[in-house]
Amino acid sequence: MALTCAMAFAQDKVVDYLHVGKTLKFQNKKFDLKWCQHPIEAFYLQEWLPKGETFDNYEQMLSVSLSFSETLSVKYFVDAKVHELEERKKSDKCCNFLVFENDGEYIIDFMVSDGADGMLNVVEADIHHYKSVVVEGKKAIQLNFYSRRAYGDGIIPFLESLKEKKVDWINELTQMKIVCKIK
Repeated sequence: MALTCAMAFAQDKVVDYLHVGKTLKFQNKKFDLKWCQHPIEAFYLQEWLPKGETFDNYEQMLSVSLSFSETLSVKYFVDAKVHELEERKKSDKCCNFLVFENDGEYIIDFMVSDGADGMLNVVEADIHHYKSVVVEGKKAIQLNFYSRRAYGDGIIPFLESLKEKKVDWINELTQMKIVCKIK
């Protein structure tokens, strides 16, 4: 019972720091703000899950982060993620990625996995959309991020359906009108 009370209290502490809404809609599904982080003045992160899903075992997640910097470019953040994925490829045989650029905005379409004893436990397909923004007069990099997972017996059907779904995910994510505000 104490754990339940602590979890309920923790959920009340979720703050919409970025003022983009406690609810977002993606792929005709409603996502509720479930977690936020503002560990330093220059960085904000918020994550949304569909009703009934938890971070331990989610199927879908939306995330928005904002990194303030007068000197770092979108390309810097993209290159850092590409480096991370290149390193991961050394131990994750499912890890692969594509990078797309359009007018200074970038998409990284990638897949990662986890498993044990030669068996996959989870496969995750992610779309990262990076862009430069100005928030309250300050330069920042905004990352809008969609993650989709499959577990166990659901992995093969998930992988078979990815090619047709990813184009829709990329199109919808890049067209979302997420405008961050810091007050």
